[in-house]
Amino acid sequence: MGGGPWAVPRLGVLALLWGSTFLWIKVTLEGLSPAQVTVARCALGAAALVVACRWAGHRLPRDRATWGRLVVAAFFCNALPFALFSVGQRTVDSGVAGVLNATTPLWSVLLGVALGTERAPRPVRLTGLLLGFVGVLTIFAPWGRAGLVSVDSLAILGAAASYAVGFAWMGRELAGRGGPRRR
Repeated sequence: MGGGPWAVPRLGVLALLWGSTFLWIKVTLEGLSPAQVTVARCALGAAALVVACRWAGHRLPRDRATWGRLVVAAFFCNALPFALFSVGQRTVDSGVAGVLNATTPLWSVLLGVALGTERAPRPVRLTGLLLGFVGVLTIFAPWGRAGLVSVDSLAILGAAASYAVGFAWMGRELAGRGGPRRR
């Protein structure tokens, strides 16, 4: 396995952070509304990014066009999915929310093919996507739980699809437009 001696611990920390997100949303919803959770997540994330940017010696963009693109990306990759996850997790278990979030790559390929930014998947990739879909469906098992397919579950699926829209937008409007500038 590549990546040096810190690859496995870094992967473990990443899995812990991403894997626990849905648990923390569920816990936070005990005292805050979905809107408050969304605003708090966005504000804390933006503050962390500004601090990281400053610490690395980068400056924020200065032109309106870049900020406009960033606002659209932030809406589809942060604000909208954070709101939909918070709304959905009022009744959906955090484990199920995590599994439904795993549909993001499926939405990404479907959206890419629909928009023409991606060719139809080759057989090997199509097989992988279908296996992924079957895996998510098997874990989700809507046929085995009454009431599991609900508006709240659909909100979580919408959050996963929103990430796909955001990724497509960033690929088209932000990627390759120059990296961060030093101060």
